[in-house]
Amino acid sequence: MKQYDVVVIGAATSGSFFARKMAEKGYKVKVIEKNTFEKVGTKYDIFHISEKEFERFSLPRPHENDKAWAFEFSGGYTCSPTGKYPKRTDEAVVGLHMHEYTVLMNKWAQEAGAEIEYGAKFEDLILDDGKIVGIEYEGKDGDQKLYAKTVVDCSGIDAKARRKLPESSTVENFKLQEDDMFYVILRYIKFKDQNIYLADSSNWPFYKSWIAPQPDRNGGIFGIGACHSYDYAESMFEKVEKNIVLPDHDVIRVEKGKTPYTRPPYSFVDDNFIVSGDAGCLTKPNNGEGVTSSMVQIVIAADVLDEALKANDTSKEKLWKINLLYNQQQGADFASTRAILTKAVNAKQSEFEYFFKHDIIFSEKFLGGQADGPEVKISLKDVLQIGTGAVAGIATGKLSFSSLKLLLEGIALGGQLKEHYLKFPETPEGYKEWKEKADEIWATVGKMS
Repeated sequence: MKQYDVVVIGAATSGSFFARKMAEKGYKVKVIEKNTFEKVGTKYDIFHISEKEFERFSLPRPHENDKAWAFEFSGGYTCSPTGKYPKRTDEAVVGLHMHEYTVLMNKWAQEAGAEIEYGAKFEDLILDDGKIVGIEYEGKDGDQKLYAKTVVDCSGIDAKARRKLPESSTVENFKLQEDDMFYVILRYIKFKDQNIYLADSSNWPFYKSWIAPQPDRNGGIFGIGACHSYDYAESMFEKVEKNIVLPDHDVIRVEKGKTPYTRPPYSFVDDNFIVSGDAGCLTKPNNGEGVTSSMVQIVIAADVLDEALKANDTSKEKLWKINLLYNQQQGADFASTRAILTKAVNAKQSEFEYFFKHDIIFSEKFLGGQADGPEVKISLKDVLQIGTGAVAGIATGKLSFSSLKLLLEGIALGGQLKEHYLKFPETPEGYKEWKEKADEIWATVGKMS
């Protein structure tokens, strides 16, 4: 019988990071990955990690001429729907090749002692007296079983293991629906004028669209993330191109992918079980990125799991602290920001222009707070400033009463969610009542779509 301390499902960035954190603590860790070594981490070619996050999470940092390194840039602008009133964010960002960096992280985990098996497809959880004790998977030698003190689901957007949990689990087993995801389309473009060099990024929240550098210095990545479908995303591209003037360019290639864009499960833990990464919907509410936002939770989870393994007790009661600490460090703020943005995006294009012109929500303080970390502090002074600007918008006809109502409702709901998440129950006993209240608030917030 193959016995491990920890079995991780998925060897992309989240699974590799979790495996590394536990292996370097001295535990016997096994990672299974459905893709072959050649295909691991091939969802997209390029993704970004900010300079400060390499240090924060002690990640391997590629440099120019390394296979994983693609380019670097120093920040960017967030603009109105017509490209006006740019808000500057200064943040050193490294562009990385996803496959090559995933391979680097795989090796990083293996150097600490983790085992990785490629071409291993998760099939089911193994239960004993109703509790998880391992997994079944299909490997190159047929059906296999692995037994572990804890199973960690980092299987990505399909959440293969989380979806196998019973309805009675403290971890929700919901399946992502069409309106729970961003449909991302990336156009790799090359400018016809050879003298054009894209030194930073620009993004337009109204369209959920952006342009950023790419490995070819004479090109860029023109991307969009939209709800509903790829067809809807394409229709949004058309709107961007009508309102934003880009230099003449050719489209070299197109990539498509999906990312979770909904609230995470209320609880990430059950007996002998943890969910993380895209399987736990741990993406940033402002842009849908999830690599380093997942790592915030993983650092917490690894430390709590370490304590639990040392005590030979990986029950949900012992792992529950993961939920508490995550909400304190990131979860409550992400929930608040998601509520505010969900209501704000209902505004019309002309109203977005007004928001940008008068620093309502889309201010350098708000956007800079999102770049600097998980917490975006909105003080009473900020609320009064937003309210004053919004009332002035009503008086001048620049803002409709319905949009003002939604904006203020979003701020209020964001405050309620933050307060509620910071009061997450200290034990599973109070979870049912907390969940019922959270469901009520989120039902009022609605969905970004």
